[in-house]
Amino acid sequence: MINISQIRYRADHGPLLSDESFDLDIVYLMLGRLVKKYDIRFDPDNPVPADDALADRVYQAALDFFVQCGAYYQNTRRAIRFGPEEVLDAVARYDGECRFGEGKEARIFRSRKPDSNTRPWQHVGSGIVASSEEIASQIVFGNASIKEADSMSVPALDKIDGVPITVGEPNEIPGAVRSIEIARRAINQAGREGLAIINGIATAGSAHATIEAAKKVLHPSDAIIVGTLAEMKTNAEMLRKVEYSLNSSTNIVLASAPMVGGFGGGPEAVAILNTAYVFLGMLVYQCNYYLSLPLHIRNSCSTTRDVIWAMALSAQAISRNTNMPTLGLAYVVGGPWTESFFYESAAFIAACIASGVSTQTPHPAKAVLPDFVTPLEMKVNTELALACAGLTRKQANEIVKNILPRYEHDLDHAPIGKCYGDCFNIETAQPQPEYLEFVNDIKKNLSALGIPVS
Repeated sequence: MINISQIRYRADHGPLLSDESFDLDIVYLMLGRLVKKYDIRFDPDNPVPADDALADRVYQAALDFFVQCGAYYQNTRRAIRFGPEEVLDAVARYDGECRFGEGKEARIFRSRKPDSNTRPWQHVGSGIVASSEEIASQIVFGNASIKEADSMSVPALDKIDGVPITVGEPNEIPGAVRSIEIARRAINQAGREGLAIINGIATAGSAHATIEAAKKVLHPSDAIIVGTLAEMKTNAEMLRKVEYSLNSSTNIVLASAPMVGGFGGGPEAVAILNTAYVFLGMLVYQCNYYLSLPLHIRNSCSTTRDVIWAMALSAQAISRNTNMPTLGLAYVVGGPWTESFFYESAAFIAACIASGVSTQTPHPAKAVLPDFVTPLEMKVNTELALACAGLTRKQANEIVKNILPRYEHDLDHAPIGKCYGDCFNIETAQPQPEYLEFVNDIKKNLSALGIPVS
């Protein structure tokens, strides 16, 4: 196995490139050539493709791309490269299992296959900022109370003791620690002691704060998220997190957000790119699972027709050819208490589950507004994911084709919805009756569209 010291050696001795040259001459041009070579064609009429040969061509294109491209280390401006044998050896080592949680909450997150009725992993919650510790606690309690939840993401705090938390300032570490302490108490109050927190520490903006806070409050059965920079780039901040996680046996999550319309190009190229990130995760980060959150560069969401197609196709390429446990995560334009949120979520979830990966509960209002998330959306999303298990890709394709017209033409104007304090009663931590009624009506509509949500 290639260790972190060997990664750093290659980062010091690999090909010297400017950022711009890597973006344009390597990533953009190479993906364009591979799209043509492997005959990858976007089919807008079938947002969930069901062509095994196409998925396998995407996988082979991704392998070719990663061997030629590698990962770009910004601190030395050099490419970290691997031979094809090293990549294939890394793929062969992954057994398809990732262990989270403790005691009665211990779970094994396993890889899936397309058209499978295997129960998908249920990762619930988000790192969306909570404006107060009380709201953060209520959101975590509500999410932990979802019995289907296998793991948690917990909110970020934007201040501690009334003072804004700033990256690099002295209060970043205590703020990060407190955010997890609040979450642990809420998880325990829900009777889920030992439930894994696997979005790391969302309050921590720096590697230093992440590591120092993790030493105090994260368990080895939790996970730290290590991201990438667009596209196929990493840096010393990321590798510090990797090194800490490997030394502490904490799980590592690779999170990547390739952009349709960015340096990756169109949906065909992004399908290849999204698949290639698995190799980066295996070799550079030695991650335990892959969190994939593709985005559209203009809409900043994951629910456009072309992004769903790229996500579904890359999910099939990954699930058919590797054992990497994978979650698809959607950033949704519509916020809580909007039809758009639930329709966008349903389309993305159906595409992912049928294509052989699991899902994290989608994030409302593009995950940029404090308090714009509630446990009720998360509960419905777990129900949707479980209802989609067993759908074939052809069945999911018809469902998604029926859902897309209900929201896709309004993505530029989708309502942001309402915040937690409007959707839930702060005193009782329960959803407003009107919101429950709204959600039940949406679930009836989704059932009529082919997703048998309870």
